[in-house]
Amino acid sequence: MFYIEDNSFMTEGQKDFIESNMLDGNFPFYLMPWSVSKPKKDNNPYLTHIILNRPEERPKGEMFNSNHHKMLLGILDSFCTKNKIKINELLRSTINLTFKVEDDKCITHRDHDYDHKQLLVYLNNPLDTDSKTVILDDDEKSILKEIKPTKFTGICFENKPHYHYYPKQGYRIVAVYTFR
Repeated sequence: MFYIEDNSFMTEGQKDFIESNMLDGNFPFYLMPWSVSKPKKDNNPYLTHIILNRPEERPKGEMFNSNHHKMLLGILDSFCTKNKIKINELLRSTINLTFKVEDDKCITHRDHDYDHKQLLVYLNNPLDTDSKTVILDDDEKSILKEIKPTKFTGICFENKPHYHYYPKQGYRIVAVYTFR
């Protein structure tokens, strides 16, 4: 198991892209009626921009779902290059925008039912810095790591159960990458 927190991996061009394209109110996000679908569906809507669908949800022959995939995958490449992490297969990539909903946190989950690594990159500084990500041990009994969302910080970890708190005010934007 590993955790890598890093806030120095992004290029100025990548940061500028996020500032001028994603945080300016003109970036396309799409409504999803639930945040987590396994182990069960919750009723917490969020907004998403899917770059690459999960392999099991991808239509045959489909690759990228976003015109911005080169820039957004460049962020993953920057993190992995700096931290000497090898990617054999990209599984999923999305930008998620969460906001205050009825529940305090999402359901504890793993992004896939098979081994994978996960990179979360926080793209904004939420007004509510308690909208943290919590990584648990395999038995879901102990907290292994809590990460407060800080703009341009990435956290990489192996296939572990985790959840995040929804902001009580404002919103939280996170790039999610899963790979092996």
